Amino acid sequence: MNKFHICFSLPAYGTLRSVFRKQNLLQTESIICIEDDFSVGPLHQLETATGMNERIEWIHSFFKQVEPISNEDLTTIKAYLLRNLTLPSQVPDGSSVILWYGQNASDSIGIRYVVSMLQDKNLSFEGIDITAFSVNCDYKVRNIDGNEVSYVLKSAGALPPKLVMDAYQVKKNMPAPLVQSLILEWEKWSQSDSTLRVYKQGEVLEVSEDYYDALLLEHASNKFQKAARVIGTVMGESDQCIGDTYLTYRVHELIKQGLLDYRGELMPLRRLEIRLK
Repeated sequence: MNKFHICFSLPAYGTLRSVFRKQNLLQTESIICIEDDFSVGPLHQLETATGMNERIEWIHSFFKQVEPISNEDLTTIKAYLLRNLTLPSQVPDGSSVILWYGQNASDSIGIRYVVSMLQDKNLSFEGIDITAFSVNCDYKVRNIDGNEVSYVLKSAGALPPKLVMDAYQVKKNMPAPLVQSLILEWEKWSQSDSTLRVYKQGEVLEVSEDYYDALLLEHASNKFQKAARVIGTVMGESDQCIGDTYLTYRVHELIKQGLLDYRGELMPLRRLEIRLK
């Protein structure tokens, strides 16, 4: 039986590929990366070419608001998003699919998108919940004082290479009723017009675009400091997996609303400094 591992970020893909190569697994098992952040932007009919092209247009417009981006980079983004639509052609009928994911909004929607795209392929599904794995194995990191503390991994991209095979060994079967419920849940998300989603208490919720504004303002100060530093702090302290691009967009919005002063240049981020107004 063909085995296909599916993950939802380039860091996760790189880690899996490196470990599988060392374990000589790439000869018999394939890795597919669904490269997108499903927590941000429209999901409407994303399983169709029309819906995907609408998302691509939104992403192009969004990126241009927050960072200098070349036409070449935009073309690359379009290519990998359109590649997601080819997923059914990449996985033959009767294959085994192993989903690597964390308990975050993007991965949670991603697994629903994947099983929906593959629902007519007569596949068996297994899942590897990296967040649950890190809790069960009591994964630890060293804090700033050098002491070991428990740490919960929010995504497969954060999984250390040395733990990949351990996580692989605890994969769990996804029975048909579970798969069917994921398909039905994707049908709900496929009708959504929301811009931002978060993961709370085991489910994905739609939230307003200003969800992270309070945290950004909390970590800004009355003195100018690098906007990148504020954004990095929010990313580190938030209980969500959120990228710096979206937070940069919100910083720009707070500047427009008169809640933040700035000096330097709005783009690129490294040249922007902010303070409370």
